[in-house]
Amino acid sequence: MKTWPTLRVILILAALLQGLLMDGVAPPPEDSPLPILGVIFIFGVVGMLFVVGIQAFNPRSASVWRYPSWSINPFLLKEPLQFFHFGGYYFLALGVGVLVRHLVTPHTIGPNSFFLLSLALGMLTGVWACTIVFRRKMSHGT
Repeated sequence: MKTWPTLRVILILAALLQGLLMDGVAPPPEDSPLPILGVIFIFGVVGMLFVVGIQAFNPRSASVWRYPSWSINPFLLKEPLQFFHFGGYYFLALGVGVLVRHLVTPHTIGPNSFFLLSLALGMLTGVWACTIVFRRKMSHGT
């Protein structure tokens, strides 16, 4: 059995359950205006580029990064894309859980029902953008 894919799936399923069962995971659905979702998405992309950009020049970072993969340890300090790739999927599962909870309970569906989904998609888009912007650091090796 592969350790890292199994651990990732377990943690992502835990995030889905958290989104389904915990009421305080996301803000109440009706609080924010709709354009905030776009701002959150853009923040995710720009935030990834900024944080990973700093790591690209950090001498303690690996000289070559591997493309994000489910089979690599997501907690490697020297390869930040692995962590943020995992984090994006974690927030995606959490957001799906929140959205499903809002759909099946008497909550009103509003922009905050999509808050975590917007953040997750921004993070994952940012990780993808980092593989392009910092392609000189990227390697296909495993």
